[in-house]
Parts: sequence; C-alpha cells; structure tokens
Amino acid sequence: VGGNVIGGIIPYMFLLLCFTGAMYPAMDMTAGEKERGTMETILCSPVSRLDLVLGKFFMVLTASLSTVLFSLISMGLTFMIGGTVLANMSGAGAAVRSVGAAPGTASMLPSIDPLGMLAVLGMVLPMAVFFSAILLTISLFAKSFKEAQSYVSPLIILIVLPAVVGMLPGVELNARLALVPILNVSLVSKELVSGVWQWNYLALIFGSSCVYAAIALGLAVKMFNREDVIFRT
Repeated sequence: VGGNVIGGIIPYMFLLLCFTGAMYPAMDMTAGEKERGTMETILCSPVSRLDLVLGKFFMVLTASLSTVLFSLISMGLTFMIGGTVLANMSGAGAAVRSVGAAPGTASMLPSIDPLGMLAVLGMVLPMAVFFSAILLTISLFAKSFKEAQSYVSPLIILIVLPAVVGMLPGVELNARLALVPILNVSLVSKELVSGVWQWNYLALIFGSSCVYAAIALGLAVKMFNREDVIFRT
C-alpha cells in the first residue's frame, strides 16, 4: 500500500521536473536566439539543419534529465539522512520502553521496490524526449522569449492533470489507458514501485511513449526546416 501511494507521487515529480528542466533551455535556444539575432549566424554555419536541430534537442534533453538526476540525488540523500535520524530516535525510544511496547517509527515506513524505482526512470525517459521535442517545436514558432513563455506555460496544466488522475484511487491500468501519454506512466509507476511487474503493459507503454517521442522529434525537425518559422520575427 505504501509503495502504491509513493508510486503515484514519484512519476508526478519526475514528469514535472522533466518538463520544467527542458522548458527554459528550449525557449532560450529558439525564441531567445531570434531576439538576440544569433539564429541567422548559426544558420550560416556549414552544418546541416538536421545537425543543428539535433544539437539543440540533445542540449534541451540533457538539461531535462540533469534536472531529474540532481533532484533525485537530493531527495535520496534527504531520505537517507531523515531515515537515519528516525532510526536513531526510534532506538533511543526503544531503550526506555518495555519489551512489549509498540514497534518503532522506522518499522512503519513504507517499503518500495528499488528495481521498480529504476524501472520508473526508464519509463520516464521517453517522456523526457517527448517533452524536449515538443517544447523545442513550440518555442521555435514563437517570435520572442516572452511569447514563447505564454505558449509554453499553460502546457504545465496538461502535464499535471494526467499525473494527478493517475494518483486517484480507483483508476486502474488497462490497455486503453496504457496508450494515453503521461497518464500511462503515472499508472504503471504505482505498480512498479509496489513490486508488481506487468510486462505486457510495460512493453505497450514504453513502445507507445517511444512512438510519441519520435513523432514529436520529427515535428521539431520539420519546423526547423521551414523558413517562415525560423525567420518569424
């Protein structure tokens, strides 16, 4: 039960961190360069458009994954230190209690599957690719950094809502929901952290997420090859 509860919160945090980590680099490397007038200079370099957009994409993806990684390390260290403090407090309390007293606080902490945590990271990876490509595409269409912010900021609601729905009780993973982006990752993460591995759904969710990510990246490349979008100022 504890793993199921934590499994609903973890993908919510990971997905939100993936999105916010990619948002500002994507806007700065597209709409920001339009404002600074450096987009034309980059396009004059003897490099193909495909290499340029892939370079920008991998930079945005690196920022997104780095945000998740460093946040995960920070939270992990926090929980380790907090768990040690709780264990010490529990041990000190047990020394003054009788033998028949209730168990300590540490024994009441929820148990989660470490392999499930790694699997959640693997399921979030295609979503990070999807977010990076979509943000790059939308930001490239904007004329200025401020306009890109007005386009991108409302997308946070589209990220938060499916993740929150996946945390609600009674919403169970099935074949249809396994094809809904963001919601499918949120639902399967609850089971993975709880130690439940449904390989058919895992393959379906990972495969569909990779397809969505490939479509989003293809759209970014297509938009980068359009002169009316590149020079839209």
